[in-house]
Amino acid sequence: MARLAWSQLRFRPVRLLAVLAGMLLATTAFTVLTAASRTAQLRTTGTVSAHFVPAYDILVRPKGARTALETRTGTVQPSFLSGIYGGISLSQYRQIASIPGVSVAAPVAMVGYALILAHLGWPLPAGDLARPGRHLYRVSTTWVSEAGTSRVSQPASYVYVTPHPIHFVSDAVGTKEAAPGGSTLVCPAQPATPAQSPFSVAVQSSSDCWSKVTGPGLGAGAPAVPNPGWGTSWVIPVLIAAVDPAAEAKLDGLNHALASGRYLPEHARDGAPAGGTATFPVLAAASSGLDEYAITKLQQLTPPQSPPDMNPQWLTRAAAQPGRTLATERTTAQQAYQELLSTMSRSAGLGSRAAIGNYWSVGPVTYRDSATGTLTPLAVRNPASVWYTGQAYNGPFNTTPMDNADTQYRKLADQAPATGTDSVSASPQIVGIFNPAKVESFDPLSQVPLGVYQPTDAGPANAATRAALHDSDLLPNQNLGGYISQPADLITTLSALPALENTASYGSHLPTSDPISVIRVRVAGVTGPNPVSLERIREAAQQIEQRTHLDVDIVAGSSPEPTTISLPAGKYGQPALTLTENWVKKGVAVTILTAVDKNSVVLFTLILIVCVLFVANSASAAIRGRRRELGVLACLGWTRPRLFTAVLGEVAAVGLTAGVLGGAAALPLSTALGLHAAPGRAVLAVPVAVGVAVVAGAVPAWLAARADPVTSVRPPVLGVGRARHPAGITALAAVNVLRTPGRSLVGALSLAIGITALTMLTAVTFAFRGVVVGSLLGEAVAVQVRGVDYVATIATVALGVLAVADVVFLNIRERGAELATIRAFGWRESALSRLVATEGALIGLSGAILGAALGLVGTAEFTGQLPGAFFLVAGIAVVTGATITALSALLPAQALRRLPAAHLLAEE
Repeated sequence: MARLAWSQLRFRPVRLLAVLAGMLLATTAFTVLTAASRTAQLRTTGTVSAHFVPAYDILVRPKGARTALETRTGTVQPSFLSGIYGGISLSQYRQIASIPGVSVAAPVAMVGYALILAHLGWPLPAGDLARPGRHLYRVSTTWVSEAGTSRVSQPASYVYVTPHPIHFVSDAVGTKEAAPGGSTLVCPAQPATPAQSPFSVAVQSSSDCWSKVTGPGLGAGAPAVPNPGWGTSWVIPVLIAAVDPAAEAKLDGLNHALASGRYLPEHARDGAPAGGTATFPVLAAASSGLDEYAITKLQQLTPPQSPPDMNPQWLTRAAAQPGRTLATERTTAQQAYQELLSTMSRSAGLGSRAAIGNYWSVGPVTYRDSATGTLTPLAVRNPASVWYTGQAYNGPFNTTPMDNADTQYRKLADQAPATGTDSVSASPQIVGIFNPAKVESFDPLSQVPLGVYQPTDAGPANAATRAALHDSDLLPNQNLGGYISQPADLITTLSALPALENTASYGSHLPTSDPISVIRVRVAGVTGPNPVSLERIREAAQQIEQRTHLDVDIVAGSSPEPTTISLPAGKYGQPALTLTENWVKKGVAVTILTAVDKNSVVLFTLILIVCVLFVANSASAAIRGRRRELGVLACLGWTRPRLFTAVLGEVAAVGLTAGVLGGAAALPLSTALGLHAAPGRAVLAVPVAVGVAVVAGAVPAWLAARADPVTSVRPPVLGVGRARHPAGITALAAVNVLRTPGRSLVGALSLAIGITALTMLTAVTFAFRGVVVGSLLGEAVAVQVRGVDYVATIATVALGVLAVADVVFLNIRERGAELATIRAFGWRESALSRLVATEGALIGLSGAILGAALGLVGTAEFTGQLPGAFFLVAGIAVVTGATITALSALLPAQALRRLPAAHLLAEE
């Protein structure tokens, strides 16, 4: 039997080479693609492992802090600290820190925003003041922010200079001028009431009176002021947060970010200087993070002939008067913030301009989610009363920043003094300056926001926004309720919170019992996305949730995911903007590795199926060509098991040869392509090839063994059936395809699998874009994964097309006499070629339609959705498959020219 098999392989070289070529192609393709898959997996696993560990592994927030949007999308907002003012107690913090496996538990207690005045000024022109008589000046300021798109004009203020004495009466009355005609009120006090708008002329306008004789008229003992001046009054929002200094140093190296001074003490005690004002230690940020500047203009107005009563009505009329511009100054938020730091360093205690009389908390942003995934923040209305603190807006020195008249997206709440006065209760004492840029920079591909030191990244997402923002990010301004919230400017300690949570000074609704907003937890022993590390994180998270009942998010293995934000137009010139924010997508690392494995299994399973069908078709054709020979052997007494073994042995021998050659060719080919192909994987090609050959040849061998010997040795004669008259080439091609349904089905299935793989690749790409590639870590590995996918898919489609071409070629060989007869009837060569090409196109079209349908089903299973665009992709795949197979059928059609027509007709 072995000698018979060897003789068949030896004396039928054409059939041998055909089957061997098919199996060699399948084996080599499988081996190389397996090596490519392994290389991609190694690269992907290495990339994911290298970027797995973020700043912390677990984020703990108060119960109910996780939004419905975060839950639905599996994300954490980059501004997750917004709107969280307390909710976690100190005892819960100690519980978390004591859990086995917790390496660092770093809490953050958000206190709120304080509004602190920083005045930048210049003297009035000395030459102008030397002229006799009264002088009146108007100071107008325009606040410019949001990359220059927003411009808010503040109601003008005025400076009045008189040659007569003036004297300050009281906060309730104001300043009077002792003119020759009697004492006149010139700079009246303007106490604010809840009914007034904080952005009105009555609140925003100020009047400053000066005497060339008595100066500001503050009386004996007042500081000497050499010259009246004008300037810009910045009201800087300063965000205060409290941390555990030791834990923060371990988590992000805040202690190494100092620019000057010293680090926060772990156990700070409140000081009580003269006046009863408590002090608390702070680290101050070197920069405010605000992107804003002010353009302030000094204009000289017509000198008044009599003392003006600068009440709100007078201020409104004066704003419309023409004036002569004397000077224009441009100041920045950074300049004002540096002045603020200087003021805080110079003064402390009661009456300090840097002291905190009241502060504000802001809520989170809520969004409207569109079908495309774009988020639109929803505007809110904050009442004017939120700025009213008892006697004046923001205390005796400050006014509400004009930016707060713009669109707001966050609810504001004021922590006003419970006594109904503007008494100062706490004053920050700077112990050091830190540079936010020097806080430890974590891996950008797995970065989770620290939520304290940097504003949310909100970059332009389209050309129009890039042009509007001058290719820069949208940064915060003085609008406390604006979309972008600023980072913390003053960092204090948890032990200093009693000074800021004094209910006698700041109200009874402060979170004194549970002051902590979030806790960031790092787990010990986490080295990458391996099962041990993942189990350690999961166990720690479970322990935290069980012991504290807080909201717990595992952020290890997360990655920033660009999220599109559609920001509506503002009230003062800011156009509608399309921004990109990096939200934190949880579980990206595990998703990538799972998706890569799942994708590789699906595609390479399809390749194996196509290989089996290809080899099965070739083996079936070879056995059909030996029908008479096998029938003779059966007549000579060969049993069915013996025939089955002989035929299957021949196919297995071809598989063995193909495996050896394929494995040998795969090694240098993989090396040339830069793939990781181990010798063991090449050796594996041998049993794979033999297995494919045995599986593919089993059915043809079984059919050969089961054939009737008498029927096999007789020439094939079709039975008489009902006559059919095809109407044309297409109809005749359809009849010919249906004459060999099994063979045509094999070709159609082979192509269907290739088209299925092509459609599935689109699904995989979509899934990667929506789940994995949507994140920055996913983008880093996407090309590695997709490159192998495309190679595998192209190989699968190519094998399917070759299978169809093989079916067409076998049809030509078996119907040689029929085609010779048709040619004898006068058919042209071109008509025969069209007939053969049409047969290939029909097989290809049926396979492409079936493959597209299976691909859509696979898409729905893989991605969990079936968007309309996929039907368009499926249609394109159908047209492509039919076209390629029609073209591939032209190659075997060339065999028509070599048909020995006379010999075939003589045999017939």
